[in-house]
Amino acid sequence: MRNLLNESFSRLRQDLTFKVCLIIIIIIPAILISVQKFLLTILGEVVTGINAADDFLFSMTNMLPLFIAISAGFFIAKDFQQNTVRNKIICGYSRTSIYMANWITSVCVALILHICSTIVSIVLSSVLFEPGDIFTKVNIYYSLVNIPVIISYTSITVAITMITRNGAGAIFSYFIHEITMLFSMLISLIKNEALRKFLKYFIPTNQTNMIINRDYRTSLLNDLDDIEGLSRYSIPKGFDAALIPLYATIMIVVVTALGIWHFNKKDVK
Repeated sequence: MRNLLNESFSRLRQDLTFKVCLIIIIIIPAILISVQKFLLTILGEVVTGINAADDFLFSMTNMLPLFIAISAGFFIAKDFQQNTVRNKIICGYSRTSIYMANWITSVCVALILHICSTIVSIVLSSVLFEPGDIFTKVNIYYSLVNIPVIISYTSITVAITMITRNGAGAIFSYFIHEITMLFSMLISLIKNEALRKFLKYFIPTNQTNMIINRDYRTSLLNDLDDIEGLSRYSIPKGFDAALIPLYATIMIVVVTALGIWHFNKKDVK
């Protein structure tokens, strides 16, 4: 495994797609924050609704799945296109080890993209805006909860790319994110309260929206029974506080297990 990881990270350091994605995901929040500052200066706080640095804390969260799909997905696809995977199998490495090496590398890619974009957002917004309450209990909670959700997105990208073995699979993994977003709008129609709550917490798109809004009752669902007493910047009470990381972890384990099973079953040409 160590040799596989050394080889994988060595290729990552030279991977142009990853470098470009890293640069772009740093530039985008810098541009967004600068534009918001300009609008605030010209139009005023009432119009823009932006007045503190913590409003930008999750500014790149919605875009992160796309960059993960491109950078991590294409990185794995190149592994197949260049016959690197086949050579690793010939050298005697187990398929599970090969899969996990790609998974670990991809998770590192996702976390690097996330951390770098977050640092830029926090630092630049703190300079241009009032610091606000970045390090509150609520912000820390949702920042920590965001990590397993990011890894779950990455696990989906890895599994689909390892199954399709090309860049199209990497892009398709992002469209799953968009498809589930549309599906989320229909969950409010489900009458069974327990099932509705499960799907609300389990679907990664809903998890992301709750994190961005920092409100576990706020998502695309807009449940009628959630409107009363609705408030932003709130933490779930009791066991509900563990539901998002719990379900994200289940998604990671299940998707990775299925990916490993398929990779061990199919021939590599």
